[in-house]
Amino acid sequence: MLRSLARHSTGLLSSFSRVPLRTSRFAISRPFSAAAAPPATEGKTVKFEIYRYNEETTARPYSQTYEIPLKECGPMVLDALIKIKNEVDPTLTFRCSCREGICGSCAMNISGTNTLACINKITDAAAQGGGAVKIFPLPHMPVIKDLVPDMTHCFEQYNSV
Repeated sequence: MLRSLARHSTGLLSSFSRVPLRTSRFAISRPFSAAAAPPATEGKTVKFEIYRYNEETTARPYSQTYEIPLKECGPMVLDALIKIKNEVDPTLTFRCSCREGICGSCAMNISGTNTLACINKITDAAAQGGGAVKIFPLPHMPVIKDLVPDMTHCFEQYNSV
């Protein structure tokens, strides 16, 4: 019985030998095929359509577009927002704290999905948004400025519990 099990398991392993494996403590590491490689970002720019609102200067919200080269920016949407704020438009306002997906302060609507900007990849958001990354504040909360929602009601509910 052990011999048949050994034959069966080796046959099973050899049938999967064409599948690239990821590195783990149980599997042998092999390089990914060219089809599974991440897309090249050399010279590629991504458009960011960002919701802008400041009740002190404008009566109505508007959308502003920025183009960011991917090779000059980190892989996450939050990296692009920080690059825009630091190098392109210092008036852009958003919240961020931990950059690890723990605190939730960078929650916003990115390409139609409520998610955290620090864990959402630019390439995934651009593919989902049809080539441009569309960023809006959370839809169920009032907006203070740009991408900053008013958390007063949320904190009141939290304190009541």
